[in-house]
Amino acid sequence: MAAKSITIARPSETVIAALQSHAAEHSGSFERLPLQNGARIRMTLPSGALNLNVYPSKGGVTKVVFDRPDAPEADAVALLLGGAASAPGSKKGAGTTIEPVLVDAACWIGSDESGKGDYFGPLVVAAVALTAENWRALEELGVRDSKALSDARATALAAEIRGAFPNEVIAIMPPRYNELWDKMRSVNRVLAWAHARAIENVSERTPAAVAAVADQFGDESLIRDALFRKGRELRLLQMPRAERDPAVAAASILARAEFLRRLDQLGKRAGLRLPKGASAQVDAVARTLFAANGGESLGDFAKLHFKNTKRVR
Repeated sequence: MAAKSITIARPSETVIAALQSHAAEHSGSFERLPLQNGARIRMTLPSGALNLNVYPSKGGVTKVVFDRPDAPEADAVALLLGGAASAPGSKKGAGTTIEPVLVDAACWIGSDESGKGDYFGPLVVAAVALTAENWRALEELGVRDSKALSDARATALAAEIRGAFPNEVIAIMPPRYNELWDKMRSVNRVLAWAHARAIENVSERTPAAVAAVADQFGDESLIRDALFRKGRELRLLQMPRAERDPAVAAASILARAEFLRRLDQLGKRAGLRLPKGASAQVDAVARTLFAANGGESLGDFAKLHFKNTKRVR
């Protein structure tokens, strides 16, 4: 749980701009209202609403006070801003540090995805292998859940991770994604297939790995059943907020960086900036594509089973 209030070593306008950008990146809403000695912020995110007050202090420091510090959205914002995302009295914020969730594993693999909630662009799944000896290198780099990082920071960290740890990145571009969706009729099954492939490919290069950790997105058997059997089995753990594990956090960064790169490439092909998310702004760009090239072109850039498709055709 986030603390009732957190202190940020940045000017209040910078903090407010970061909050507004966070809401936009997640296709949410943002409202700023005047408040005595500060600003009242009302946000909606995919997981729910969040209200908070922002107060500037001397020396360029800002105090953020949450209405509901127990809300998951408060944790996410505390992580984004770099404040203490923990209950009062604790020394470390929940999620501000990474720690292996399998304390008995000498070598393990973490996997995570990006693009699942984005109409445009691919679905990307990444996996990273770590050991009990080398995972702290990620801590020193500042690795954490990619949702708490800016696009630029995630991209920079991804370059460090790719060069230092065994990894696999699978980008399912829209045409292939749409084929898989038509066959499987389930986002979770497509995800499980991709997670399994990424984990299996990394495990082939990391024979010492004994386990795999992934975020909880469906029945654990979906990934387990999709894993190819090649002479040995990995212990599989799916759990909420798996990004607290360093391998999963690193995988989330690789997946996000690749999603951003591929989305940019698709935008250049389309001659348009393709926005993230599935908002009204996304609908407007989709209508432009539809008008210019017809309905067939949408499948080259977008996940067609999203409701956006019906709204723009």
